Amino acid sequence: MEERLLNLLQQVRDDGNEAARTELNELLRKHPEARTIMSRTLVDEQALVSHLRDESIVSILDAEGEVATSQPTTTPAMRLLAWPQQVAVALVAGAIVGLLGVGVVWAVNSPQSQARAIHVANSDFETFAGPVEIGFPSHFGQWGGNPAEVIEQVDGNRMLRLLKTGNVNGDPDDFASNCSVFQLVELSSLRLQWGTTDPDTQITLNLSARFRREDAPTDAELPKLAGSCRIYLFNMKPKAIGEGWPRVVNEDGVGYGKKVIKLAPGDESATITASCLLESNANVALIVVSASTGAHAAPIELGGFFVDDVQLTAIRRPTLPVHFVK
Repeated sequence: MEERLLNLLQQVRDDGNEAARTELNELLRKHPEARTIMSRTLVDEQALVSHLRDESIVSILDAEGEVATSQPTTTPAMRLLAWPQQVAVALVAGAIVGLLGVGVVWAVNSPQSQARAIHVANSDFETFAGPVEIGFPSHFGQWGGNPAEVIEQVDGNRMLRLLKTGNVNGDPDDFASNCSVFQLVELSSLRLQWGTTDPDTQITLNLSARFRREDAPTDAELPKLAGSCRIYLFNMKPKAIGEGWPRVVNEDGVGYGKKVIKLAPGDESATITASCLLESNANVALIVVSASTGAHAAPIELGGFFVDDVQLTAIRRPTLPVHFVK
């Protein structure tokens, strides 16, 4: 039965064979064994959808590469990789996307995703050196936030060094747990070019950055120090976001994504990516790179925490053409 299902699935996906499609539907409709076999080949649907929002389909299918090294330990084992690679492509890309017992949701075509870089001002920190402007940025295209500076290393590369935790609004009596640097990014042009109001299109924003931690005198005070990328989406004026921060996140935010990494002094640098769905009404993205102590306390000197290569990417994935079989 398993070999028969596999062969039918390949004929449907590769050749568009209508007879094979009819036979496959009949098997899944009439035989519980067929549904059981097919369901065993699929990972938990919600885990898969969540992973596809964060990673590309290619990275999931690379059994000898990224899957082995970058898959989080909390993600269920991917049974798809036990099948031949060709069938795994069909399953992940949309040949079959979930079994519901009484029916099957499946698709034959696999529309192509598109990626587009969104401009982040001074994303590699190469255009200036010195202190970053203190305080929340009020307009697009500038970095601002807690005490931080751009330094030049021996090899000539420049990086952002996060210096001290604090409250970005400047209230000395308000304890804070992190040192954050912010930039406001305009999204209106992306919405116009890509038609984000189209119900048949899903757009994901990915914010990535490379983090490094070196030895610093205050390391003993920072056992839980972690770096993070955060992305917030709003439909409002940039100035209003700064004036209402951080209350504005809960009151007016329309999207959010976060990714955290813990590094010990001297660890290899690492890149992390935060993702969120682009809501159709979002016109501003607030991107944030930060180092957090894990506890609210008086300002603490950091000194050895660095960020580089900040990138914001939009990925458009057309909704798969699906057919529900009773």
